[in-house]
Amino acid sequence: MNEVARRLHQFRLSNFNEKARWALAFKGIDLPRTDYLPGPHGAQIRKIAPLSHTPILEWDGAYVQGSAEVIDFLEKVCPEPALYPADAVQREKALSLQAYFDERVGPEVRRAFFLDTMSDATYMARVFAGDKSWVVRKGYGAMLPLVRPLMRSAMDLTLDKQLAALKATEDALDFVVEKSKETGYLVGTCFSVADLTAAGLLSITTILDHPDMKRPEPMSKTTRAWMDRWKEHPGTAWIREIYAMHRSR
Repeated sequence: MNEVARRLHQFRLSNFNEKARWALAFKGIDLPRTDYLPGPHGAQIRKIAPLSHTPILEWDGAYVQGSAEVIDFLEKVCPEPALYPADAVQREKALSLQAYFDERVGPEVRRAFFLDTMSDATYMARVFAGDKSWVVRKGYGAMLPLVRPLMRSAMDLTLDKQLAALKATEDALDFVVEKSKETGYLVGTCFSVADLTAAGLLSITTILDHPDMKRPEPMSKTTRAWMDRWKEHPGTAWIREIYAMHRSR
C-alpha cells in the first residue's frame, strides 16, 4: 500500500472521526494519520476539501470528506467484511439509523460535551495536541482563548441549547438500550454500520480503554464530571460492550 497516497486526516478523540477510524480498523486497513488542531485546522483542511470538517480519507488522489461518506467509500473498495447488511430491508434500516445519529444525535452529544468541558484550556490542549511537540502544545494552549470562539461558532455552542443537548444525549442512550435489548444489536443479529455509528458517536459519554479514544489522565474536573454523569446509564455499558467485541486495536 502506498502510504503517501492513502491517509486519514482527523481530529484526535472526536466522535465523528472515530467512526472513520473504526470503519478502517473493521476492514483491516491501517493508514497513517494526520492530526489537526481544532480552530487552526480550517485553512489547512480547505486546501484538500471543500468544507473544513473532518474526517477526510485520502485515497489514491481522491479525498472523501465526512464519516458516512468514508464508510460508503470503504464498502465499495473493500466490501468484506461488510458494514452494510446483506438483506435489503435491514440495510435500509441500518443506513437510516446512521443518518439519524449523524444528523440528530452526534452534533447534540458533541455540543453537550463541549459545553460541559471546554472551559479547561490546559486539558483541551492535552487532548488535541498531546502527541505533538512541547512547543506546539504550549502554543495551542495559549491560543485556546482565541480558538474557543471559533469552536463555539462552528458547533453552535450556546448555553441556551445546553439542556436540549443533554436531553438528546440521554434519549440516545435510552434508544440504544431499547433497540438492542433483543439481540444486542440495533439491526438484526449482527454488527453493522448502525452499531458502529451509535457507539462511535456516543463514545464520548464513557471512559474507553481503546487507544484511539483513551483520554489523558488525570482528567480535568469538568471531563470527569461529564463521565460521571453517564456512568450508571445502561447505554454506556452497551457502548463498552460493542467496543470490546467489535473495535479492534
